[in-house]
Amino acid sequence: MNEQREIEIDLRKVFSMLKKRILYIILGTLITAVLAGCITEFFITPTYTASCTLYVYSNTDRVSTDSSIGQNEITASQQLVNTYIVVLESDRVLEEVVQNLDLDMTVSQLRSMISCAQINETEIFNVTVTSASPALAADIANSIADVAPDAIVDTIKAGGVSVIDYAKVPSSPSSPDFKLNILIGALVGLVVTFLIFFIRELFDTTVTEEADLEREFENIPVIGTIPRLIPSAAKVEESSGGENKPRTEIGKGGRK
Repeated sequence: MNEQREIEIDLRKVFSMLKKRILYIILGTLITAVLAGCITEFFITPTYTASCTLYVYSNTDRVSTDSSIGQNEITASQQLVNTYIVVLESDRVLEEVVQNLDLDMTVSQLRSMISCAQINETEIFNVTVTSASPALAADIANSIADVAPDAIVDTIKAGGVSVIDYAKVPSSPSSPDFKLNILIGALVGLVVTFLIFFIRELFDTTVTEEADLEREFENIPVIGTIPRLIPSAAKVEESSGGENKPRTEIGKGGRK
């Protein structure tokens, strides 16, 4: 029962603190949200992504014939995808891309801008390029789509790659997410301001009500409380007038 009562009292103090400090908590939340928005807008460089889609096939004979695709061929193509991705990200392919586009960057820098991923364990994969320039991202992706098929066939000597979709110039940045960053900033501000006031309340040992004494000294009864007396305006004026009057009379007596 004592533990239950102590928890209830603590919760009441927390809710009371929230009511008193709610404006400060809201203000702190708004400030951090605005700050996150400003940092996102003015200090973070937006990046754009462009992707091309390629299809892997293992049987080169089907290109010149009307034969249907069997399950074995599909399975073999799916297994070749990861191998083809390794070749696509090799220095041989990327060096040719750098030369074709006359890029002012190294192969390692170009590789850091590229990511490849198989789509749902099929024989299709995406090549995604991320850059601060939307046009450059599309140009690099399309150059890879042009260079990779021949380079892969020359290297692996099996199967082949065909382009399904070429990359288009992105119209909007993929990063940063302006709305998401504002939401994260607001949540951080809410949590931080709440924790500040909560910790202050937790370590505040000031006795403000009878329940504080009862919680600290369970076995000692409270004999009485002293009310906070606030003098009325009339009593204050009377008190100040009574103090000034004798001073005036003393002054007169001194002149006599």
